[in-house]
Amino acid sequence: MNNTLKYVKVLESTGITREQAEAHVQLIMEIMEDDLATKQDLKNLETTVQGSLEKLEHKLDTSVGRLDHKIDTLSERLDNKLQQLEYRMTIKLGTIVTLVVAAATAINKLL
Repeated sequence: MNNTLKYVKVLESTGITREQAEAHVQLIMEIMEDDLATKQDLKNLETTVQGSLEKLEHKLDTSVGRLDHKIDTLSERLDNKLQQLEYRMTIKLGTIVTLVVAAATAINKLL
């Protein structure tokens, strides 16, 4: 409370004794000091929250970077596996074509 003297005077003007008015002010001040946040309390909280958010953002950036790396690695492995599969299929198809041509040639010579 900014102006306790003013509050005391307002209470006195309504017929409350000075002692009672001071008791009111003292009680209100105790309640306010214990239960209400000050501007400094809010500023400290803001600083703490900001620091926590920055740490969280850093951890998140690090995790995303690791995930990107894993995705790139898996993509490369998949590309390599597909290329190997393509080579094997080409070899098998070539073998089949060669066998068919050889069989057709052999059948032609027999007839």
